[in-house]
Amino acid sequence: MPDLTWTHRYITYVHVLGVFLFLIGHGVSVMVLLGMRRERDPGTLRTLLNFSTRSMGIMGIGAAIWLFSGIYLGFSGNYWTTGHYWIWASLAIAILTIALMTPMGRLYLNRVRVALGQDPTGKTSPPVPAEVDAAALDAAVRSGRPMTLAVIGFGTLAVLAWLMMFHPF
Repeated sequence: MPDLTWTHRYITYVHVLGVFLFLIGHGVSVMVLLGMRRERDPGTLRTLLNFSTRSMGIMGIGAAIWLFSGIYLGFSGNYWTTGHYWIWASLAIAILTIALMTPMGRLYLNRVRVALGQDPTGKTSPPVPAEVDAAALDAAVRSGRPMTLAVIGFGTLAVLAWLMMFHPF
């Protein structure tokens, strides 16, 4: 394998920028989830859901940069094969968190979209229904666990930052 150590600082910089981009994009969805707890106006909820959907592209680009640059850093820093288990733990935690949080958030937002008469896949824009069942909308909004998602997300970021900064094992 070629010597990649000279690229390590540069890719670390790209890695941190990817994290920032991810946090900017994902922060919109976090604020939407937290704001939806108190909101019952269908028009406002549609707008909030639209913000969340539009932020996913930025979040996805940031996540891809974060993930792939992190994997590359494992090679350029020679962490994968030299008994540095913190990097394996970081990768496992990131994958498990994505696998846990994505369905929790998506299923919740899709329940609200259906209650609003929207396509949960976001592929079509059906006409806005004249009437929304207020009880069904309230039940859909109350069905989520935004604080659980926020705690899992923040806790994961805290653990990942600790692992990457202190390389404890």
